[in-house]
Amino acid sequence: MVSKINITERTQFGKRGARKLRHNGEVPGVIYGAGKEPVLVSVSEKELIAECYSLAFLGQVIDANIAGQKEKVLPKSVSFHPVTDRPIHVDFLRIAKGSTVKLGIAVEFINSDKCPGIKKGGLLNIVVHTLECNCDPERIPEKIVIDLEGKDIGDSFTLDSIKLPEGTLAANPTRDSVIATLVGSRATASAEAAEEQASAA
Repeated sequence: MVSKINITERTQFGKRGARKLRHNGEVPGVIYGAGKEPVLVSVSEKELIAECYSLAFLGQVIDANIAGQKEKVLPKSVSFHPVTDRPIHVDFLRIAKGSTVKLGIAVEFINSDKCPGIKKGGLLNIVVHTLECNCDPERIPEKIVIDLEGKDIGDSFTLDSIKLPEGTLAANPTRDSVIATLVGSRATASAEAAEEQASAA
C-alpha cells in the first residue's frame, strides 16, 4: 500500500526551525537507513494527520522525491504532543532496492457467525494479534485474514495452515507457529459433561 503523503527536504534546522515549520502547518522529520546519510524533511501536518492515526500507517510505502531522486521510504515512528496529541515529528526508513522490510501485520479473523465452535459457546484464544513478517516493500499486506467458517472447538490455526500473501514470510516461524486456538468455555464443558451423563443413563 502506497501513501500519498508528500515529503519535502527541509532547510530549517534546530528547535527554532522546527517551531517555524509547525507554525506553518508542517511536521519536521528525518529519512535514514540503507547506508546513506540521514536527510531532514518535512511533511504537511494535514496530510500526516489524515494518515498517521490509522493502524496501517506504519506499513505504507511512500514515494519520496529528495534532491531530484526518487526513493521509497517507510514510516517508522510518529511523535505526538503530550497535550494536543498533534504529530510533532516523524521518522522514515529508507528502503534499499531489492531489500525486504520487517513489519508487524495485523491478524484479522472473519466469519465468526459461521463458526460451529463459537456457536457452541467456544472461545477464540488469539495467541498472535500481530504477525511479524518480512515483506516485499511493493506488496505489503494491510492485514492477514483467517477464516473461521466451519471451525470447531479443538481446532487450531497454525502458521503452516495459513496462506500468507505473496511476497510475505513470517519473520519468526518457530515462535509464532500457533496463531490461535478454539477452546471450550466452562459452560461448554459443563454442557458436554451433562450430555455424556444423560447418554450413559
